[in-house]
Amino acid sequence: MPALRLAKTLWGVPEADDPERWDNLFARIKAEGFDGVEAITLTWRTDRDRFVSLLKKHGLQLICQIHTSGGDLDPATGYVYCSSNKLHDHLASFVKLTAEAKALGAVLINSHSGHDSWGSGDKAVAFFKHALLVEAQLGVPVVHETHRQRLLYSPYTAAELLSKPELAALKVNADLSHWCCVCEKVFDAADPRDDWWPATLRLVAEHCEFVHARVGHAEGPQVSDPSAPEFAAEVSAHASWWRTIWAAQAARHPSDDAAVWAEPEHGPPPYLQTLPFSQQPVADLWEVNARMAQRVRTEHAAAMREAAASTAAPPAPPPSGPDFIAGGDAGRWG
Repeated sequence: MPALRLAKTLWGVPEADDPERWDNLFARIKAEGFDGVEAITLTWRTDRDRFVSLLKKHGLQLICQIHTSGGDLDPATGYVYCSSNKLHDHLASFVKLTAEAKALGAVLINSHSGHDSWGSGDKAVAFFKHALLVEAQLGVPVVHETHRQRLLYSPYTAAELLSKPELAALKVNADLSHWCCVCEKVFDAADPRDDWWPATLRLVAEHCEFVHARVGHAEGPQVSDPSAPEFAAEVSAHASWWRTIWAAQAARHPSDDAAVWAEPEHGPPPYLQTLPFSQQPVADLWEVNARMAQRVRTEHAAAMREAAASTAAPPAPPPSGPDFIAGGDAGRWG
């Protein structure tokens, strides 16, 4: 069964903005049991050499998060997340940013890819087909996140794209909290309205190589504190989805030498709710993600036990008896 590797997001971590504090920060992250960090251009471009050197010193691997048509800092407006809805801009940006990530030694690239206005049509397919070619030449796995504003923003659009034979090799990062927000619904397979969800989840699981473990709700992409009892149903739903994904990963990567990545990714304000006027966060973000890390470890272990039990179960006996006719209807009716 594949081992779980946990990444620590640097999103919302104040020390990540100051290279002088990286040494102590990375030591703390490693001591808390994480195997790597996920960072964006804003962090590593501050001091590339020091960033890479200190990650190596503390035995942490790097996941680079990239934002096509973004990634730069505008002196007037701040960080540029997405600056265009044009296919050529996103393709050029993808090539540039993935090459930059490889040069840093990234073991995985998490891409916020394309623009939601393309739907599942020709532009979206063209982007992903080109991305697969770039990934193959790069030699570093690339996952595309199920993120709002981006190509996989909706479960319905994502299912259409992931079902296309020419995109069979596409890898995704499942951050399913975004879909709860987009659809204003925490999906429930027992609800007739959500009868499409199990098939869509299985499809995502077939393509998923990274999980962002954040818990969303019907009115937003992040609950304030997943340990609060009022969010028990949302946490339980997300955990069941992650287990489905991890079971599919175990089937694809059965070797004990294999590993899969997951990351508690609750974020800072405005994702994290704040009090009016004071803007004081209602929860401690570091502690929220620390508790989520433990929940991820527990849920992954449960998924691996279930997968092992399923693999070890004896096959069902072949049909037999006086009413059995080999060949089914063909044998019965000739």
